[in-house]
Amino acid sequence: MVFVKKVFIVIPFVFLVLLSSCTTTKLKSVWKDTTFDESITNIMVAGVAPRHDVRKFFEKEFVKQFKKVGVEAMTSVEAIPSEDQLKANVILAEVRKRGIEMIMVTHLVSLDDESIDPTGASGGIFQTYYHNVSITILGSGYYDPGIERTPGATLVTKIFDADTEKLVWSAISRSLDPNFSRYDMIKSLSKVIINNLRDNKLLK
Repeated sequence: MVFVKKVFIVIPFVFLVLLSSCTTTKLKSVWKDTTFDESITNIMVAGVAPRHDVRKFFEKEFVKQFKKVGVEAMTSVEAIPSEDQLKANVILAEVRKRGIEMIMVTHLVSLDDESIDPTGASGGIFQTYYHNVSITILGSGYYDPGIERTPGATLVTKIFDADTEKLVWSAISRSLDPNFSRYDMIKSLSKVIINNLRDNKLLK
């Protein structure tokens, strides 16, 4: 496997950054709704992770990167500070109340299995998807290594239209680096995602 000094993905659920060390990062698959021909102008970022510090860092990093390309963005942590209120219907109501058009959801699906390629890249409704992911990841049995470095991670990132709740864009990303910091990975992932959204003409 060739290691390139490049960007990269994640941590316990979703993340990436340009590293000075050897890194391999890639989007394993990307799907876009070909009938959606608008540009993203505002978005709420919602990371799903059992650790509040990880979710908060992830959301803030993505918001920062979106703002750099002229997109109005905010974190779910800012809009809904209470962890107990982080429900799909609450997020959707808050998004619509604020006039936000898109919702991004990201979560970890595997730390050590590079072969995982979750089905259902296309399709999906926001409330159903977020509810199911939350039950799985926030449940008491979900595994979180609780360490700053892991050998790799596979994440799923999806963007939904807040009005219709339909999926607009989806990607499965994989990063490998025995020395990565989960926070570095989040930074790197955000850059990879932003670049792909631009390539798919979802950003101006």
